[in-house]
Amino acid sequence: MKENNSISVILPFYNNCHTIERAVFSVLSQSYSNLELIIVDDGSEDDGLALVGRIEDSRIRCYRLPHKNANTARNYGIAHSYGAYIAMLDADDEWIENHLACSLDVLQKEKADGIYGSLILRGKTDNVVTTRALQPDESWADFLLSNGYAAQTSTLFMTAVSAKAVLWDETLLRHQDYDFVVRYCKKYRMCPKMEATTIYHYSQVPKTIDFDSCIRFISSVEHEISDHVYMNYHLQMLHQAVACSADEAIIQYYRKAATRCEYLLSLSDYLILQKPQNRIEALKIKMKYLWNILCTPMLIQD
Repeated sequence: MKENNSISVILPFYNNCHTIERAVFSVLSQSYSNLELIIVDDGSEDDGLALVGRIEDSRIRCYRLPHKNANTARNYGIAHSYGAYIAMLDADDEWIENHLACSLDVLQKEKADGIYGSLILRGKTDNVVTTRALQPDESWADFLLSNGYAAQTSTLFMTAVSAKAVLWDETLLRHQDYDFVVRYCKKYRMCPKMEATTIYHYSQVPKTIDFDSCIRFISSVEHEISDHVYMNYHLQMLHQAVACSADEAIIQYYRKAATRCEYLLSLSDYLILQKPQNRIEALKIKMKYLWNILCTPMLIQD
């Protein structure tokens, strides 16, 4: 293990003037003080950078980039870091004061390259979302797609060597954390930190979904996803696409993908996905569904 135990905290932000100070002060108040805080402004149009500039602490370094996306800002911060370890923090999240100390302790005791952790989901009340280790024969894609906040960005802590070798995909605008963790774990070992030291502030304001990025990520790990997880994920994304009035091609993509494993669907879900136009068509679809239910399990066993 490195003798240099300094930690570089990478904090990208874009138009987060209402939360950036909270995030910054949660870093500066850490019980583990051997750190540098690299703040990367992704071309904000608000006063966030000015607010940060008024905070006096020699551990802070600020950079401003033309607006692109959070992954570009993350990679820039990682490239300009000097610490032996990298900790990620999003500008609308925060840490409790023992986050870095606890993360470093778990990493060193487990002799891992990186960790992901439990978190405190803060809305009107606080709820702890407890992560877990992977189950035997479970893929990282299955784990991430079926466990929500299981490896949320602001819980990630890793060696600088590994972070700089993997980096974030700057073309993805959605599922960036899933993509990073999947690629990271093909080369390095991650383990869970059970103690929740990250606070994720849940917002009721719906976020824009870049469905193209979602589809590209899923396509890259499609062979690693079990049928149950694949179906449930695409049903959820179909509902979101419809709710967001997404392009019809996107809706049809999710509709087709959700029926890939027909034998796992309930009859009601199957009818909704197939959208019969009349009773005769509905009857034909029901017969097809029953045939698939009876035959597919036998085909799988053979």
